[in-house]
Amino acid sequence: MEISALTLKLILLLTPGALAAIIHKRLTIQHKKQSDFMFVIMAIMNGIFAYLILQILSIVKVFTHNIFNCCNKKEYYAIETFKNISTNNAIPYSDIILASIISVLLGILITKLENDKTLFIIARKLKVSNKYGDENLYSHYLNSPKVGWVYVRDIGNSITYFGFIHSFSENNKFKEIVLEEVTVYNYPNSEKLYDVESIYLCFSKDNIIIESAKLKENGKK
Repeated sequence: MEISALTLKLILLLTPGALAAIIHKRLTIQHKKQSDFMFVIMAIMNGIFAYLILQILSIVKVFTHNIFNCCNKKEYYAIETFKNISTNNAIPYSDIILASIISVLLGILITKLENDKTLFIIARKLKVSNKYGDENLYSHYLNSPKVGWVYVRDIGNSITYFGFIHSFSENNKFKEIVLEEVTVYNYPNSEKLYDVESIYLCFSKDNIIIESAKLKENGKK
């Protein structure tokens, strides 16, 4: 199957946006599967922002040059992507490469802002919304910088796990958590059973209790 010049151009032009969308998807916690349609929308929007940033940088470059070179001023110009966007055979390779570099940084920045809940923090301060984020309370609680050492109660098996949160995950059926430097107790008597370096736990969605441990200054419970 032959690929037309216009199709090839569109694929290459969408590459920067796709890179940013992939980085964002891979580095953020996805509680719901992202649809292909939403991924395409994100790729297009990120690509537009990448090319706009590239255009702004070109303007700044010309502006800076004109300030320090009054006798040899340059004219402002549109990047090749915008100038020849309707030309079927013109593929602006240099713009695509530069926009791809920008899109990688853009994807990392967007991921950082989302993981830090920057938009929601600003919204709460402006009293626009009280929403804490798109994640559920399980991930929101365990992501808190105040939560590190925890007690995980497995009441059904009469066991309590005390340890430091290494990682956690969740799907439609289960909640998973990995603890380090773990001490295992029976429940409810809190009699120590044994110590392990790390442990993987998996619970059904409605059968897990996690308590943040209050530690003394020496780091012990």
